[in-house]
This record gives sequence, structure tokens and C-alpha cells, in this order.
Amino acid sequence: MDWIDTLDSCPPGRRLPPEGRSPFQQDADRIVFSSAFRRLQNKTQVHPLPHTDYVRTRLTHSMEVASVGRSLGNQVARRLLADDKSLAAIRPHLAADLGDIVAAACLAHDIGNPPFGHTGEQAIQHWFDENRDDAFKDALNETEQTDLLRFEGNAQGYRILTRLQMDRDDGGMRLMDATLGAFTKYPSGSLAQKSGDYIGRKKHGFDAAEAEIFAAMAGRLKLKPLAGVPQAWQRHPLAYLVEAADDICYRVIDVEDGVKLGRIGFSEAESLLGQLIAGKQSENYYRRSVDEKLSTLRSRAIGGLLDACCDAFIDPANGFLDGAAGRDLLSATPLQAPAKALKDLALQRVYQWERTVGEEFKGINAIQHMLRQFVAALNASKKNVTAQRLLVLIPHMPKEDAPRYLRLLAITDYISGMTDRFAVETWERLRDVTV
Repeated sequence: MDWIDTLDSCPPGRRLPPEGRSPFQQDADRIVFSSAFRRLQNKTQVHPLPHTDYVRTRLTHSMEVASVGRSLGNQVARRLLADDKSLAAIRPHLAADLGDIVAAACLAHDIGNPPFGHTGEQAIQHWFDENRDDAFKDALNETEQTDLLRFEGNAQGYRILTRLQMDRDDGGMRLMDATLGAFTKYPSGSLAQKSGDYIGRKKHGFDAAEAEIFAAMAGRLKLKPLAGVPQAWQRHPLAYLVEAADDICYRVIDVEDGVKLGRIGFSEAESLLGQLIAGKQSENYYRRSVDEKLSTLRSRAIGGLLDACCDAFIDPANGFLDGAAGRDLLSATPLQAPAKALKDLALQRVYQWERTVGEEFKGINAIQHMLRQFVAALNASKKNVTAQRLLVLIPHMPKEDAPRYLRLLAITDYISGMTDRFAVETWERLRDVTV
């Protein structure tokens, strides 16, 4: 279990907490008290600018994922300790540590998502694709251009954790390496991205600006480089658990939200969720209200998926323990088919809801209009008063003689860090401004 030996590695400058508080608990506290995490309270999970306070936001989703992730990490550690008695002597707090590592990484797993979720990501990608000449001005290399053309919330999250929050440009939050390794679903640069090859290359997990930071972290964690692929590594094993906790939550909970919103019938949800549950429901279940039944189904379905994922993870034949597995953890379980049915149902009934799509159009317009204005301000003369006032809005905008790539990143840092509501409000304030 070589990866267990890397749990204590940390970045330069990290001060470990006093006895009685683990560094991974400290990591979770740093994430929770960050402004980037707080802004998740008004960022789209499924429903942008919701008209009801019931549905999940990115903040409540992240907290639920962290709860499932802690249970998953604890359960995996207990199984590993049972299989290898020598581990208890080496890592007496392994169960608590794995639970805390996975929970901390889960708290941060969506911290880099722009307003309006994946639609916001696509809006940024499309704008840079359609405006390459104006944006890049032949001043960016291929990797830098690809970072923006494939703007990725996961890479933005790594940037937030390691650079933008707390000790800005001096290590960021300085989280433990194991927490960052578990956070990184895609340990690859943007040019190494390749769908359908290795799961860690489906997207990219760090930008060129953070490539050296990631390479140093990968070295301390002893991640295996992918043969023949520059700037790409195998996953840290705990990244599979973080991904599984996220998958479990959104598949089950999106259906629960769909029932609450009247988009999915209770009997349909009951039938699908029931396929994830071992054993029969108690007699009390049938005397409960629909809301109480739904809560019971959600709880037991999450428990069933959690147990199945633990079984798949600790089986050496699956390759998760050494980071070599080329698929997600949930797909390696016997519950893959009913879990996929939940995802398909949510896609059909919840994600494609007319009201949800209508609000997404508002988000696309807001994000792309702001990109157009801020990049035009970059291109304008220093004598252009409007342009200079616009650039003042960008926090930490590098000076004019700084590389253009870093100035563009400052713009995407600002826009992607906005909440849904603030993005729309800023767009409305700037809508009539002409550079």
C-alpha cells in the first residue's frame, strides 16, 4: 500500500496543526471558511436562479458529497485494516484520516465551477473559440490557448486551492498533498486531455500557470506518470472515492429534487431507487407520507451504492488501489445499470426542463458579454478611459507588461468566481458600456 505512505506529505511552508487536530480536518476548515466555498451558496447545481429555496445549490451539494465521502473513506479504511493487520500499527488513525481526506476533497470538488455550472464552462469555451484573434493576439503558446479554449472548472478549482485563496501566489491554501491528490480527478494538463483513453485524461485538472505546482505535488505523492504522455499522471487512489461520492449524490438526489419539483412521479422514483436497496422496506415505511418515504429511499439508496463502491475499491483486481483503473468506481459495481437509469431519468426530466434552459440562456449572455467587454478593454489604448475603468473591476489584474496569458486568466478568475446572481447583476450594469 505505497500510497498510504504518502498521506503525510505536504507542500513547502505548510504548518501542521497541534496535537488533537488532524491536518486533514484543518484542510476542511480552510476550505469551508474560504470565500470561494461560500460563493457556492448561489451557484447552479442543476437549477439556475431557483424560484424555490428547496432545491440544492453547489454549496448544499458539496456538503452532502462530503458527508458521503467521509463515510466512504471510513468504510474503505476499516476494510483495509481488517485485511492487513500490520496497517493498524503503521497508521492507527487510518479510518479517521481517510474519511477526513475524502471529505475535505469533496467539499472542494466544485469550488472552481463558474456561474451557471457546466453551461457556464461551455459559454467561456465557446467565446474564446469564436474570438481567438482578439483574445490571444498571437501572444499565447499552444498550451495557454488550450487552457482557455477548454476552460475547465476542475483546473480552476486547483488554481483556487493552490494559488488564489489565502496566501495568494504563495501556495494558496497549502492543503495537504493527499487532499489535493484526492481532489484531482484529472491529473493532466490541457494538451494531454483525451476522451476515451484513461479516465484521468477525460478533462484537464490544472492549467499551465499551475503546471509546476502540480508536478511538484505529483512527485511528493509518487503518482505514476502516464507513459508517453507529457504532463499526465495516474490518479491518486482516493480521487476515485471523491468521484464516487459525487456520482452517488447527484444521481440519487437529482431524482429526489425532481420529485419535489413535480418533474418525476413518486412511483417512478420509488421503483428505480428500490433497485439500489438490499432487503425489503420495513412495515413502518408503508405508513409514512410521500416525503418521508422519499427520504427513506434516498438514505437507503445512498447506503447501497456506498457499500457497492467500497467492495469494488478494495478489490485489487479492479486497479483502483494503485490508480491504474481506467473507469469510474461506480461503473465497476453490480449497481451500475440502475445508477445509470437514475442519471438518464434526471437528464430527461430535470436537466432539460424548459424553465431551467431559459435561465441558462441568461447565464450564457451574461458570461459572454462580460468576456467581450473585458477583453476589449485589454486591447484598448491606455487613453481609453472606459477601458481603464473596466479593468479596475478585475481583482489582481497583472500590470500591462505582464504576459497576456496571465491577464486573461485574471479575467476568467473574476468571471468564474461570480455567483449566478452577481454575474447577471454585473452584466446588467455593464450591458450598455461600450469600449
